Amino acid sequence: MLRIKDIYLTYDRPILRNVNLSVKRGELLGLVGKSGAGKSSLLKIMAGILAPNEGSLTWNGEEMPISSELLIPGYKNISIVNQDFKLDNYHTTEENIRESILGYPFDKREKRIKELIKLLQLQHVAQTKASLLSGGEKQRLAIARAIAHAPDVLLLDEPFGHLDTVLKQRLAEVIMKLKFQENLAIILVSHDPQDILGLCDNVTFLRKGKLSKNRKPQEIYYQLKNKEIAKLFGPVNEIIVENDTYFFRPDEFETSEKDGIPVNFQYAMFSGGFYQSYMLCEQKMIVLYANYPLNEVRFIRIRRKFAT
Repeated sequence: MLRIKDIYLTYDRPILRNVNLSVKRGELLGLVGKSGAGKSSLLKIMAGILAPNEGSLTWNGEEMPISSELLIPGYKNISIVNQDFKLDNYHTTEENIRESILGYPFDKREKRIKELIKLLQLQHVAQTKASLLSGGEKQRLAIARAIAHAPDVLLLDEPFGHLDTVLKQRLAEVIMKLKFQENLAIILVSHDPQDILGLCDNVTFLRKGKLSKNRKPQEIYYQLKNKEIAKLFGPVNEIIVENDTYFFRPDEFETSEKDGIPVNFQYAMFSGGFYQSYMLCEQKMIVLYANYPLNEVRFIRIRRKFAT
């Protein structure tokens, strides 16, 4: 288990304050926060390439030196994939992976390269130079290089940034395979919680230099008490009925024929597997999710609301 304890980091202002976090093999932890919140700095501390002002890191109970105490920054058992990928653009996909495990015996090295090319779905570009790869292919190649030497922990910094919907889905499939086949502890950082909500075993939120406690994705989606944080994970409806304020997700309702909260259908948008129906409710526009347009609905009841 990787554990960081009481981490403080300050530049011209406090970046991280009393941060504590742990992740074990086979666990995928989502780290969410707005741009500039300190997520990348926290990953660099965990990777051993940035020294905190205070705090400690341990792996399976043994304390690890911070980066300023290392002759060469970084830990052998922890790999990080940054947003710039750090590929050798003039070498092929296969050569890029080979470079990261040159110390392996020949047979073991070539077997590992073939395993990773298949696992990361790079067969069709194995002999293509990195400079000619697409953004999604470069991302997967960077991950292949990072895990070639079989680390214990993989840190992914904004892996879904600049990817379209199809490539995001492909990368999500790859990350899930890594979790199970490589038995890695994975920390996945994103400024867009909706990119990672379905992937993670647990999610934590970095805000004002502090981490929230770990929560299950279902809990963080449906049971958050902070409205502003809740909105980062998806739409939240807000209405006032008889001086009571209600916050609820678009799928947390049921229709009623005669009583409940009155709504007035405005329009609907098809979103693949469901419709988003926009309704006027107490002079506010809300959105409701259902598998059909709600043009005939006149009343709703809220099944579950956020604490106000």
